[in-house]
Amino acid sequence: MLKRPIWNTIAQIGGKIITVLLSLVTTGILTRELGASVYGNYLLITSVFLLFDSLADFGTRSIGVREAARAEGKKRNEIYIQVAWVRLITSLLAFLIGLILIFGWAGFSTIKMEALVALMMIFFTSMAGSLEIIFQTEIRMELKVLMDILFPVLFLVMLLIWPLKINLLWVMLAYLVARILSLNLGWGLVKKILGEFKIKLLNKTFLKIFLKESWPMGLYMILFTGYDRAVDSVLIKQFFGAEKVAFYGLAYKIYSSLVQPAYYFVNSIFPLMSGNSLSKRDLFKKSFWLIAAGLVILVPTVYYLSPWIVETLAGSGFGESVVVLRILLLALIFAYVSHLFGFSLIAKGGQKSILVIGIISLLVNVSGNLILIPRFGIEGAAWMTVATEGLASILMLGVLIKRFA
Repeated sequence: MLKRPIWNTIAQIGGKIITVLLSLVTTGILTRELGASVYGNYLLITSVFLLFDSLADFGTRSIGVREAARAEGKKRNEIYIQVAWVRLITSLLAFLIGLILIFGWAGFSTIKMEALVALMMIFFTSMAGSLEIIFQTEIRMELKVLMDILFPVLFLVMLLIWPLKINLLWVMLAYLVARILSLNLGWGLVKKILGEFKIKLLNKTFLKIFLKESWPMGLYMILFTGYDRAVDSVLIKQFFGAEKVAFYGLAYKIYSSLVQPAYYFVNSIFPLMSGNSLSKRDLFKKSFWLIAAGLVILVPTVYYLSPWIVETLAGSGFGESVVVLRILLLALIFAYVSHLFGFSLIAKGGQKSILVIGIISLLVNVSGNLILIPRFGIEGAAWMTVATEGLASILMLGVLIKRFA
C-alpha cells in the first residue's frame, strides 16, 4: 500500500538533503556578504511575500490533486490544464495586491525595487506548483526533486561565479533567473509523463465549480502563512529591528526545512487518501506511526546539534538563533501530525473545517505575538509558534475523530 509513496518520500527527503546542503553554502555566503541588517530585509521580503504565494495558490494545488486523482486518462489531463489556467488567474490577482503593498507600506520604502523583483517570482512559483500537481497525482515526485535541486544549484553557481560584491537586488534577480531556468526542466519531465496533449482554453464552468471547492483551502493557506511566517517577522522588525528578524528568521528557516519530510510523506499518500480503493483508516494508522517514529529520532538529534547547525550556517554571530531553534522543535512535533490530520480532512472534503481552524489559529497567534514579542522578543515569538501549532493540531484531531466516528 505504502511502497510507492515511501519511495517518493525517500526521493524527496534525499532531494531535500541536497538542497539543504546547498542552502548551507548559500546561506553562509548571504549572511556574510549582506550582513545581518540586509539579510534581515531579505528575510522580511521572503516572509511577507509567502502570503502572496498563498493567495496565488488559493488552495488549488491540494484540491487540484484531489480532483485529478479521481479522474483517469484524458479527463485527468484536462483537469491539469484547467487547474493551471485557474492558478494563472489567481497569480495575477496576487501580483496586483502585492504592488499595492510595495508602494503603500512604509516597511518597503527603502527596498521597493528588491521587493518588486521578488514579487515577479509569484508567476513562476505558481507554474512550479502546477507542475507539482501533475508529479504528485502521478506519484512521480522523484521527478519533481530534479527540478527542485536544479533551482538552488543554479543560484549557487551564480553566487560563486559573480565577480562583484552582491547586494539584495542582485540576490532577488538571481533567484528569478534560477527559477525560470529550472522550470524548463520541469516542463520537459511533465511532457515525458503525459506525452502529447492538447492545451484547451479555460472552461468557465470548471472555473466556477473548482473555485467553490478551493476557496476554503485558499483562505486557510493565506491565514496559515500569515501566522506561520509573516506576522512574527513584521512585529519583530517593528519592535526590535531587522537584525533580530535575521536571528529569528534563520532559526525558522531551519525549522521549516525540518518540517519538509512530513510534508513530503503526506504529499505522497494524498492521492491514495483521495481515491476510493484503499482503507483510509488503515492508511491513516500506518502513516501516523511512521511519522511518530521519525520524530523520535529527529527531535533529540537536532536539539543536540543545534549550536553546530546554526554556526555552520551563519557563523558565531547568530548565537541567539540556537535558543529559538530549540523552542521551535516542540512546534515541530505538532506540525508533523498536523500535516497528516490536515490532508486527511482535505481528502474527506473537510476544507471548511480547516478554514475555521485557520481563523482561530490566526486570532490566537496575532494576539499572543502582540503580548509576547514586546516582552520576550524572538523567544516569545517562538513560544507562540509552539502554542499555535499545538492548538491547530488538537482542533484538527477533534474534527477528524468526529468524521471517522
